[in-house]
Amino acid sequence: MITITVCIGSGCHVKGSRTIISILKDYREKHDLEMEIALKACFCQNRCTEGVVVKFDEEIVTGVSKDNVIEILEERLDID
Repeated sequence: MITITVCIGSGCHVKGSRTIISILKDYREKHDLEMEIALKACFCQNRCTEGVVVKFDEEIVTGVSKDNVIEILEERLDID
């Protein structure tokens, strides 16, 4: 199982973290990955200028957007 944690602090919120969460939830449902992907939210990761900040297990990824989140996710899941 992979745990994905999305920052919802004010900096990331302004940059679209709620949209990122929605995209990830939809992807997880569409691909029947509820048992493989745990989604969580957290507050500030102290990288406010680099947001949206998303952790894939312990790997911190910055600059996540609605346009690149699926590509980033699929790289971590090793999906082509």
